[in-house]
Formats: sequence, C-alpha cells, structure tokens
Amino acid sequence: MQTDKIRVASNGSGREQALLEAEKYAQYEGLGRKEALQLRLLTEETLGMVTAIAGDFDADFWIENAETGVCRLHLIAKTAMNSAKKKELVAVSTTGRNEAAKGFMGRIRELIENSLILEDDATDPLAARSGANPAYFATMGMCEPDIMAADSMLYLWSLERYREAVAENQETSQECRDAWDELEKSIVASIADNVLVSVSGKTVELIIEKNSF
Repeated sequence: MQTDKIRVASNGSGREQALLEAEKYAQYEGLGRKEALQLRLLTEETLGMVTAIAGDFDADFWIENAETGVCRLHLIAKTAMNSAKKKELVAVSTTGRNEAAKGFMGRIRELIENSLILEDDATDPLAARSGANPAYFATMGMCEPDIMAADSMLYLWSLERYREAVAENQETSQECRDAWDELEKSIVASIADNVLVSVSGKTVELIIEKNSF
C-alpha cells in the first residue's frame, strides 16, 4: 500500500492530513495498537522536521509498504535556493539556533539544512557548517557518493551506518559514547530500523524505515 502524497509546509499546513493518512495506513495494514502508535510517533517526528527547518520549506510526505514488507515514511523536497534563502540558512547555521539543536532528529535537521546551504555552492553538502554540528555525525553515517550525472551527485547518510560506527568507537571516543546515549534516548532511533538522508541537485529526501510492525 502507498498513501496519498501530502504537501506539508513549515507553517504547519498539511500536518493533520498527513497524520490522517498514517491512521489510514495503520488500519489498512491491520496494525495493532502498539504498532499504530509507533507509526504515529514516527510520522509526528518526520513532520516536526519540516516545521523546524529554517525559512519557508515544504515537502511531500507519504508512507508505503515495499514488496519486502518494509514500511517507509518519505519526506522529499525540491528546493528553489536563492540568495535570500541561502543567507537565512547560513545565519541559522552559525548562530544560537544551531547551538540548541540537540538530540538525534535535531542533528538530522542540521544535516538537511547544511546540505541545502552547501549544495548551492556545489560543495560537499554534508560538511558541518558550525562547531555545534560535529563533523563525526555526518562522516560516520555517510555512505560513498554515487555519481548520478555530470552536474549532480547523490550523497547518502544512513542511521544504520552511523549506529555501527558509533558502537565500534565507544571505547575510544567520548563523542561516540555521548552519541550512543543520544541514540538510546531518541524516539526515532529506538523505533526505526534505518533512516536515510539523500541530496541530489536541489532534491532532498528523508526516508525512515521500519522492517516490520
């Protein structure tokens, strides 16, 4: 099953409709109360990402059940980067708001914001833009980029890769110990089996995967 695609925006529009689609999905798939609640929590966290990103930001949201049985929550946006938007995002990345971006989903939001800023410069969109966004978060979860076209590159970050890297380096790194504690406290990281972030040209996509409910 695939739900309808709902346009959600930073001003909150589309949120209730998207939550309704999640409820319809749960009913169609015959999810129990616990599983339906988990799906709603993942949906709320995904929608919260939209309202937290700086500036006027909107995206398409939908849920689908892949042939393998994996449930995927999609959030995809094609951005029209311009000088005013870029200045706003750069200001956010270097001021107090970044300092307050704590928690796993806060770091994912920073990852997306930084990718929007730097993609416009044709530089590495996963590079950290401030000290408040540790480079290890991006690099420890980043997969090898695939060349998609002469002027477009896909960068992929995954929770699965990040989780493995953090676990392997806990004994030697305080940052990794803190990161592991952050993962354990995260609603998304505790429920989801994987989170994927990709940037290709002006398109940014967030996918949250749950192998089974």
